[in-house]
Amino acid sequence: MDDFEIVPWLIGAAIFIVVPFWRIFARAGFKPVFSLLALIPGGILILLWVIAFAKWPAFTEEKKE
Repeated sequence: MDDFEIVPWLIGAAIFIVVPFWRIFARAGFKPVFSLLALIPGGILILLWVIAFAKWPAFTEEKKE
């Protein structure tokens, strides 16, 4: 078994984790690039706290109109 056989699995796992956060951040009105924080250890917890407790820009824009 080569050491590089794990690379496709890591790329697949990264895509599987980042894409949902990318969509959530885009719909909530945040910059989707923040979803890349999910790739660092503990980053998912940070993202969940941000999503849970921040004021969502998408909802504040709807109320102004």
